[in-house]
Amino acid sequence: MANAQQQTYEEEQQQLRQEYDAKPDVRITVPQEPEVNPEVYKDVEPMLFRGFITVAAEINKVYFVFKNLNHHEFELLQFSGMVLDRDDAQKFWDIFLAYGVFMVDGINILSDRERGVLKLVELFSGLPKEARAKIIRHISEINRRASRAVNLTEAYAMETTSRYHWMQLKGMDLSSMAVTGIDGSQRLGLNWAQHLWRALNLAEDRNDEYEREWENAKFIGSCFAGKGLSKIYAQDSDRRRKEREERFSRKDRLLRMVVLGEPITEKFIQIPGATIAGPRTVEELAGQLEKDLRGDKDWHDKVVENHERRVREQYQARLQQQEEAIKSSSARFGDKHITGSTDLRGLTQQEVEERIRNAKAYRAQDAARMQVFPEDEKMEKFLNKWGLTEPEISTEVSSTNRDTSGAIPLPVRTGPTGAPFRRK
Repeated sequence: MANAQQQTYEEEQQQLRQEYDAKPDVRITVPQEPEVNPEVYKDVEPMLFRGFITVAAEINKVYFVFKNLNHHEFELLQFSGMVLDRDDAQKFWDIFLAYGVFMVDGINILSDRERGVLKLVELFSGLPKEARAKIIRHISEINRRASRAVNLTEAYAMETTSRYHWMQLKGMDLSSMAVTGIDGSQRLGLNWAQHLWRALNLAEDRNDEYEREWENAKFIGSCFAGKGLSKIYAQDSDRRRKEREERFSRKDRLLRMVVLGEPITEKFIQIPGATIAGPRTVEELAGQLEKDLRGDKDWHDKVVENHERRVREQYQARLQQQEEAIKSSSARFGDKHITGSTDLRGLTQQEVEERIRNAKAYRAQDAARMQVFPEDEKMEKFLNKWGLTEPEISTEVSSTNRDTSGAIPLPVRTGPTGAPFRRK
């Protein structure tokens, strides 16, 4: 008996195993953050933790290391006034090259930059034009790479490695020698990539703090509400899922813009006649400020201008409709005065008599409705008290010989009579 049961069990297990193997392999893919090749961020980390990107060159058997210029150095060039002086372009490019030097023959220029810049300007001014143009092209290339790294900083801030670096360097000056390991880097100041990286990480820290406080509040609330917080937990899970998906999507759009050159498609606020798209990057904000200083119209000015134009057009359309209505009325009725109607032929004698008869009939019906004949003394007293009975026209006419053919009798109550408004 036991062998038969064992054999039956093994046959059932074999059948279940065959049915399971025959079914397709169902797998649920958990959404994961796409992996990014670290080579994409090869220029981002030097911009963040060193302050600049470098390129090496050899000039007259002297080893040079050039770097990109940040916005502070470009402002110094602008303050010098040579940007606007087109006649002295050679001197501008000499200073531009001098600001782009990091090391000369193994010596750090940034540690004593004020004295080194003057010597470098004399050096570059004596170079041939072709050699200076070649150096300018190389420095312009690393400046382009630095601008590209600024655009990639937001995507880099979403990486796990970025958060680890932030935990190590939080509270420290990114341009200090303790971070860069280069004497004189503190003279350069923070570049745009460092500013953006700090802001994004501080915002992430603030959001984490808010989430912790919210979780503590939900935990305390669950002690009193119990299952009543299940809906809030579900809403929080859905909100975090949407934020994570939006984060992945934003990161993908940034990488596609920088690596593949695809434009970023954002969700703009659509209103009739204008598209509102506020500045999203530092460059766009600086461009908007520059346009404001020059007096150029930005998107806000265009919105106001379009709104005023629509109001003027609507006002002109209403005036035109009124003029057309006046012209049409003048062409139809001429100089006749029209008040309330376009029918000016008046009423005939038969129509007037018919209206008078109808008015008399209406008044007779109203008078008949007011003729109320009470059925008992209490009802009569109540109607007399509140003035609901029609006053007698003549004292000689009694209630017994009154003509009641046209009166409308009141409904008679079948139940016991009593006070109509009695307090309980």
